[in-house]
Amino acid sequence: MAGVQLDKRGFLVAMILYLPFFAWYYIFSIDILMFIADGRTETFFVLNACFNFLISFTLIVSSSFIHRIDKTSVIYAWSILSSIGTVFLVLAPTSMFRLAIYFLLGVLFGAGVLAFFAYFWDLTVLEERGRVAALIGSISLPVLPLVFVLASNSDFFRTAALCISLNVGTLTIKLLNPGKITVLRAEKDLRGYNPEKRTILLYLIPWAVFSSINATLAKAISFHVSQHFSPASLMLLGALEVIGGTLGVIMGGVIADFFGRRLSLACGLTLYGISAAISGLMKSYEAFSLVFIGTGLTWGILTTLYLFLIWGDLADKETCTRRYSIGLATFYLATGVGSLFSPELLQIPLFPASITSCLLIFLSNAPLVLAPELLPLDFREKIRLKLYIDLVKKKAKYLSSQG
Repeated sequence: MAGVQLDKRGFLVAMILYLPFFAWYYIFSIDILMFIADGRTETFFVLNACFNFLISFTLIVSSSFIHRIDKTSVIYAWSILSSIGTVFLVLAPTSMFRLAIYFLLGVLFGAGVLAFFAYFWDLTVLEERGRVAALIGSISLPVLPLVFVLASNSDFFRTAALCISLNVGTLTIKLLNPGKITVLRAEKDLRGYNPEKRTILLYLIPWAVFSSINATLAKAISFHVSQHFSPASLMLLGALEVIGGTLGVIMGGVIADFFGRRLSLACGLTLYGISAAISGLMKSYEAFSLVFIGTGLTWGILTTLYLFLIWGDLADKETCTRRYSIGLATFYLATGVGSLFSPELLQIPLFPASITSCLLIFLSNAPLVLAPELLPLDFREKIRLKLYIDLVKKKAKYLSSQG
């Protein structure tokens, strides 16, 4: 990761925090909730929707004050209070008491995850955020499925213990003394940055469309795919998606830093559109293998850009938490809506779901044509010049070895 200013301690802190936050959310919103809903599917979907709506609401509310608070203190508070709350969740005497604690933990998560992204913004500058995010994601992403499998094959008490372990794991950053890590400031960050509302909207539309499709039509596609193959085949498809996601994280971050945010976004959206079209037109295992790799690539590219980069690029110190809350709240809001209507969504046939997804995702590319590039032009020119010089040196070295 040449040219990155972030020191090793800062990188380790960001990577250690990334895994617990994202693993905790998916385990709590699926595995823990299954126990709370007592296996009742309809109850599960409604509670999952409420959980995501509450997180979305918390993100918007907490964005007005978290930027004034020490971010690591908020993260420590989430870790400790969530651990205590999970213990109370296990010992809760009634289902209503357990449900109240569950939703309270959702509130704590909303504030904690926003503090994490604000802290990541503090540690990085615009020109290197993509590569830092790519490295964090490429190391952490392959570990997440192992954690999910462990949670799905455990009982309620062991799953709760796993969540507590993830909570407590964030406290290990204390050993790295995060308060002493150098906070980086780009020139843009120093003078303040207030992008036009139009710019924010143009970048928000593709993310809102993708989040909505991911929470709705993509569920129908996955459901129909699961009906065609054995559990072993589906596991292999899932592994291909993880591989694609890891490659997508790397591609998204590197392309975004070297060639610009818009190009990386366009690549991610186009890949998803092609994958959606293939899933509706072809039904062979080989075709679905390509679909899952393409979906993984898209997820890796778009989540890297929209969770780590875009909102940070559009922010300064005062607006950082507000910008990140927009992107995060959009995702959780869409997830909540998708969960609320899951029984109806699963009734949509494969072909209409695939083709509609393809059309919508390609249409979401249109705002990017109008949106300004967020990566500075002079930085992109320096990168291209450096790549050209390196290519010339390699060519000259090759020619000299032949002569």
